[in-house]
Amino acid sequence: MSLDDDHYHYQDRISASREPEDLLLTHDEPGDLVKRLTQAWINERAAPEILKYENDCVNGLVAKCDDQQAVIDELDTGNDASILISILYQTELERIKFVLRSYLRTRISKIERHCQFILKDLSSRRKLSKAETSYAESYLKTTQDHYHSSFLSSLPLTLQVQDDVVFHRKLNMVSEPSLDEGVFCRINEDIGYFQLGEGDPIVMETGQIYIFRYGAIRALLQRGQISLI
Repeated sequence: MSLDDDHYHYQDRISASREPEDLLLTHDEPGDLVKRLTQAWINERAAPEILKYENDCVNGLVAKCDDQQAVIDELDTGNDASILISILYQTELERIKFVLRSYLRTRISKIERHCQFILKDLSSRRKLSKAETSYAESYLKTTQDHYHSSFLSSLPLTLQVQDDVVFHRKLNMVSEPSLDEGVFCRINEDIGYFQLGEGDPIVMETGQIYIFRYGAIRALLQRGQISLI
């Protein structure tokens, strides 16, 4: 059997191995899912706040990765062509897994950094997956219990709170993401005139790259009109 024959045989087995419910996860092809997740990962790394969890994209890719791994495991290791194809597809599979892990780790890092804020702020909390919400609640309880047993229990009750705000000094014990951070972004579609603060509006056209204050273009990112870079 030639290398090309092995390749097409492999693709047929991938298609045959998919369960009907897996196909319902998403109508996107694996390549489209990878592009979507890669951009979501870049957006997540660049944005100061936690973004909406890409549930369909993550679940779709995990299912397709499981399918591909199952077929790779069944390839004939005694055939040189099959071994080569196995190595190629395993390499690509590891690249996808790297993006998946990095995406999730980036989100976990933000959850740990702004845990109290995310759980208290309803709009931020809604952006978490069920697993992330459970992790955030567990993480917050663990850290608060640790602080209390380590030193807070020795302080007066009025000083044991961990979410105090001193308004007149603008001090807040709850760490919040800064929406004033600068971010680089690429325009995905013609937006036209866009008002930034009190200055003159600018014309945003597809493909242009800008650096803006995150809070000013937050809504555009949520609508998918721009991508962070």
